[in-house]
Amino acid sequence: MRLVHVLVAGGLVMTVACGSSTGTSYGSGSGTPPASCASSGASATITATGSFTFSQSTATITAGQKVCWVNNSGIAHTVSSGTAQTTSSDDGKFTGGSLPSGATVVVTFATPGSYPFHCNIHLPPTYNMTGTITVQ
Repeated sequence: MRLVHVLVAGGLVMTVACGSSTGTSYGSGSGTPPASCASSGASATITATGSFTFSQSTATITAGQKVCWVNNSGIAHTVSSGTAQTTSSDDGKFTGGSLPSGATVVVTFATPGSYPFHCNIHLPPTYNMTGTITVQ
C-alpha cells in the first residue's frame, strides 16, 4: 500500500492510502449497506440519483398502495409534493420530506389522482428532479 500526502486549503495535511481493499464500500462511504425499499411493502420504487434525476420519474399505482423513494447517491435530496417551479410550489397533496443519502421515504396514496413531485434542493431549470405518481 502506498501513502500519499495531499495538501488541503488551510495548511492541513491529509494522508490517503492507495491500494486494494477487501471491504465493501457504498455510495455514502459509510460501509453500511445501501437503503432499500424491499421491506416497505411499496408497489413502486423511485431512486434519487447522483445525476440529479429521479429514476423512474413516473409510476402508476392503485389507491391504497405505497411508493418508496430511495437515495443511495451520496447527495441529499427531498421528496416534495407539487410542481417544481420554486420551493413554494409544494401543493401539500402528500407529505414526503427529507431524503438524505442512505434513506428512504414511503408514502401511501389513498385517493385516485395525479401527484406531481420534485426535489426542493435541485429545482429546474438547472436540474430535472421531477416526476408524477398516477393513482388509479
